[in-house]
Amino acid sequence: MDRTAMVVGNGAVHPRIAKQRTELVLSQPFFGALALRLKIVEDRSAKTFWVDGESLGYNPDYLDTLSDLEVRGVLAHEVLHVANGHCWRKGAREHGRWNDACDHAINPIVISAGMQLPKGALRDPRFSGKSAEEIYGALSQEAKQKQPQPQANAQPKPDGQSSGPDGNGAGGQPRDKRGEPQQQATGQPGDPSPGSGASFGEVRQYKGPDKPVKEAEWKVAVVQAAKAAQMRGKLPGDLQAMAGEAVRPVVDWRAVLHRFAQQSSPTDYSFATPNRRYLHLGFYLPSLHTPAVGDAVFVRDSSGSVFDETQAQFDAEILSVFHTLKPARLIVMDCDTRVTQVQIFERGDSPEIKPVRGGGGTAFTEPFNRALADGLNPAFLVYLTDMEGKFPASAPHYPVLWASTTPLTRARRAPFGETVEVIC
Repeated sequence: MDRTAMVVGNGAVHPRIAKQRTELVLSQPFFGALALRLKIVEDRSAKTFWVDGESLGYNPDYLDTLSDLEVRGVLAHEVLHVANGHCWRKGAREHGRWNDACDHAINPIVISAGMQLPKGALRDPRFSGKSAEEIYGALSQEAKQKQPQPQANAQPKPDGQSSGPDGNGAGGQPRDKRGEPQQQATGQPGDPSPGSGASFGEVRQYKGPDKPVKEAEWKVAVVQAAKAAQMRGKLPGDLQAMAGEAVRPVVDWRAVLHRFAQQSSPTDYSFATPNRRYLHLGFYLPSLHTPAVGDAVFVRDSSGSVFDETQAQFDAEILSVFHTLKPARLIVMDCDTRVTQVQIFERGDSPEIKPVRGGGGTAFTEPFNRALADGLNPAFLVYLTDMEGKFPASAPHYPVLWASTTPLTRARRAPFGETVEVIC
């Protein structure tokens, strides 16, 4: 936090916040118990409220615009940001869009608990039950699709601007309902994304050196708060599900992918090439022999349900596996209801993977049929998908890893192979 811009009171909590926090303890014990863990600080440099996993900041001028019920709702909203781990999970994501995604994820839970949020709270039925990461991916995809496309007949102007078809210098620029060019955002990195809607509470990343410890402490606190509220009969179903999801251990899918690829590669000891380390001692011992790995096959779901950002990170891991294992060939397939693109790279190549091609429905059978028809020799196959589609009737003879972009608690279960949750 920017402590130079912060005005912290004399240790006393603002009476309105103190009152509504007490109301939460009495009427919504899950929220109340967790709210007591946060240090309340006054911050006139903030626009509204914020939370970072340790402190809850507020602008007193904004606080004065809220009703008591709205203050209570905002406190619960900020508590859920921390309870869901939003203060630790941002990574390299754009700040404003991440904040919007987190709001979409938790606002329905606050409202279903019977609390009131300020007018304009972000709440889209499309994102019901989805994680902040899934929502962020959807928002990023939508933002990319809304970017103005360059116009073929735009003529350059001396000042470097281009004229649209109407010659008013606004070619490709978004327009409002009256047809006037919209003002372009001039925010700095970290500012909320343009058109992000009403936000009354910012989620900030925890900056302390004890981040893993702090995160673990909050997971324990969430479990304890949920149990205490459940014993009092005051833990709604949405909160119970959220608490279970919030403390579910997150597995690094990249590590699982590399472990899967390594284990799928045959390795054994052989006397054909003796271990030179012991020859001078007169011992003829076998050495570790790794025969050439077969084809490493990766399939990308091209139906449009897997977003560009996830595809890009998956492509990076494909190349990492290729350079580490050095398989006979790297084969990258794109598939919706059919195989739409096949890229084949030989050992020693410097592959550049092309963008995914497709956009129809989803069916998982074709890549397996293609591998059989083309006489491929897969050492393994990895399939990146949201798990929504028709699976093959029988398992292939080679190992399969399903890289699910849908959380495993909601994903369809594959009839064979191993499944890992991909969180990008």
